[in-house]
Amino acid sequence: MGRGLRAGIRGRRALGAGALAVGLIGSLVGAAGPAGAEARTGPASARIGAAPFVPGGAEVLGALSDATPLRLDVVLRPRDPAALAAFATAVSTPGSPSYRHYLAPGQFAATFGPTPAAVGAVERALRAIGLAPAGANADPLAIAVQTTAGAASHAFATPLVRLRLPSGRVGFANTLPPRLPASVAPFVEAVIGLDSLHPEAPLAIRASRAPRRPLLAPHVATGGPQPCSAASATGQLEGGYTADQLASAYGMSALYAAGDLGAGVTVALYELEPNLPSDIAAYQSCYGTSAAVSYVAIDGGAGTGAGAGEAALDIEDVIGLAPRASIQVYDGPNSATGQYDTYAAIVNADAARVISTSWGICEAYADPAELQAENTLFQQAAAQGQTVVAAAGDSGSEDCDQQYQPNPSLAVDDPASQPFVTGVGGTTLSTLGPPPVEQAWNDAASGNGAGGGGVSAVWPMPSYQSGAPASLNVVNANSSGTPCGAASGYCREVPDVSAAADPSTGYVVRYAGSWGVIGGTSAAAPLWAAIAALADASSSCAGASVGFMNPTLYQVAGGSGYALAFDDVTTGNNDYTGTNGGLFPAGSGYDMATGLGTPVASASGGGLVAGLCAQGVALPAATMTSPSAGFTSPPGPGPVAIGVGWSGNADASSFAVRYRMARAGGSFGSYAPLATASPSATSTSIAGALPGATYCVSARGIGATSVAGPWSAERCTAVPLDDRQLGRSRGWYPRSGSAWFEGTYLAGSKRGSWVDARVRARRVALVVGLSPSGPAVVGVYWGSTLLKRVRLYAKAARADFVLPIATFASIRSGTIRVVLLSQGARAEIDGIAVSRV
Repeated sequence: MGRGLRAGIRGRRALGAGALAVGLIGSLVGAAGPAGAEARTGPASARIGAAPFVPGGAEVLGALSDATPLRLDVVLRPRDPAALAAFATAVSTPGSPSYRHYLAPGQFAATFGPTPAAVGAVERALRAIGLAPAGANADPLAIAVQTTAGAASHAFATPLVRLRLPSGRVGFANTLPPRLPASVAPFVEAVIGLDSLHPEAPLAIRASRAPRRPLLAPHVATGGPQPCSAASATGQLEGGYTADQLASAYGMSALYAAGDLGAGVTVALYELEPNLPSDIAAYQSCYGTSAAVSYVAIDGGAGTGAGAGEAALDIEDVIGLAPRASIQVYDGPNSATGQYDTYAAIVNADAARVISTSWGICEAYADPAELQAENTLFQQAAAQGQTVVAAAGDSGSEDCDQQYQPNPSLAVDDPASQPFVTGVGGTTLSTLGPPPVEQAWNDAASGNGAGGGGVSAVWPMPSYQSGAPASLNVVNANSSGTPCGAASGYCREVPDVSAAADPSTGYVVRYAGSWGVIGGTSAAAPLWAAIAALADASSSCAGASVGFMNPTLYQVAGGSGYALAFDDVTTGNNDYTGTNGGLFPAGSGYDMATGLGTPVASASGGGLVAGLCAQGVALPAATMTSPSAGFTSPPGPGPVAIGVGWSGNADASSFAVRYRMARAGGSFGSYAPLATASPSATSTSIAGALPGATYCVSARGIGATSVAGPWSAERCTAVPLDDRQLGRSRGWYPRSGSAWFEGTYLAGSKRGSWVDARVRARRVALVVGLSPSGPAVVGVYWGSTLLKRVRLYAKAARADFVLPIATFASIRSGTIRVVLLSQGARAEIDGIAVSRV
């Protein structure tokens, strides 16, 4: 049974103070007839995801009209989610053999998309419940459906109701998670479009609640675009920075001097509002740039007009810092399907190397199934070599605050918290430097916002964070595994990086025909998109895309080049409401107020772009030299010991070693550490290895500064089973002149049981004979089915048992396996093919 409408609370957090009219919702569910009858759910169907969160104080207005048109996306799972996640991680991780060996354009669908059989099954199931796919879809992961509220309500067995939200906006929502036939539910990730409660919010802010302070920043000559007098005057008067000043603060001058202005790189901007092309033209005229800007309308586009300034800020931010990059603006409607379809269009086009989004929603308000559907898209982007950056939010560590009503609970923003996205937080940039003077952005006193960050309530901590050296402080006193329900370890921490975001010292932009200053993490995200574009276009990268940056960012920060690549922000916090004890404070290394810090794009002797472009940061490494075919104690009854050895490169001063084990016939368990005699030891052993089990061992080098290298390739070995307890077989021979035959079977040079098979027209009986040399437990299997378990207590010349198998009457052929079960291990000794005669 799925969860109903989530009213003002999600998980352990109170998310609203008002009370939802649950009684009215209950009456609507009860009165909805067949569409809402849970009695019809039954064992042949399953519900997908969760009903949407409804904020406290919402008022139910009645049922949604059956004639209301709906546009839905039925999002499918990839054919092998674990394989996709593993590949997306490998191609993004320095030291991996797959590092930056991205999928070619168009390769994703055939490699990781749902199988044609799965797509066909879901389409047939949709037609069977009264819905028609809308035709060919460029997204291999989604089936579009155009329908009505009445048809959708009946098809998915959930009433749809209208609600007036505390803001006064009227929306609609499904009261139950959508239901699908159980035969196809495993193929479906989410059904998107059954509610309209949660449009995404632009994360741009104009500082209108406090007087602007004049900015006395000097004119700088970066080698990049230079502003006209109107832009410079606005910055000085209203306390904002022009593009050349931001480029100077973040070390882009040397890149510009080398001719790197982003040429040849396409940046895609995710937008849910329109903008005025005339604003962009005026900005380019001011700076003397001619960047190519094109628009792609998704699901009819985002409308017309000046918008709220978000799109203009994003476009102009990238133009001012990477002026020769091409910009594609993807405009979609701010609806559930519009949000998903816009991301899907960018990723599936696979034309942009860099993707920037400055729109988001508090994690707690999103459907977990829709978050997972997003995650698959971002994994696809990583697999294709696309960089995705996202604004981390403007409400500090309390991301849900003010989205519907005051809410001081700790929370983070989606999609910045997604594990395959680079989340960008905010700082207050008070002096350009070098080095710049910054602190964590928190304008609580003036109500102008704070940089988002904290602990995800959805995602476990990814390996690029959990594997970071201790000196970087990613795992710290404020880390937790509780919000996301991690079975072990911690939850994802946000942000990954930061840049200037305080609207009091914001970005000078052209919007709605005038110059002004806008801030927010909305401005910091496209700044980082420009950094990625400059890296992709640089001679250091030699035409390669940096792709998903996080594994490389954390490895660069964890090495000796940290100070060359990042300005570490160590003061301030992002407790915007002042109700969470100053969580989260900035500090040395990583913190959940500013991440790893702000960028130093280029510096003498290195810089962030050089670090991103390196085809693998210099890291300590280890190579396994054993186990091999030999063992430190010979095989025989009882446990054995496996010798393990490894070697390291010059950067490895110590090692960590781990192993995993699979019992015979079973799957591998989780990794366990393998203790060594000393940190620099290069050999050890696994004592008490189980006969019949397989052991795989890997090692990683650790440098003198606690920087850990990647895990080595595994070396595996299977422990031989002691099969001396079973007698020798004699080989097959037929018995002539009868309708049955008997014999024994020898599998290669193994010693095993012998089996008499008597085959008659309607039934088969087996006489299994064993000659044990000692106590043994034997199992006889037909396929994976255990037919008989026999315990032999002592040495015997022969021990027979008869095994009638009536079900063989309808089977023409198969294999009988005689298996020794010993000390929890299972291994096949030999088999016999049985055929009807």
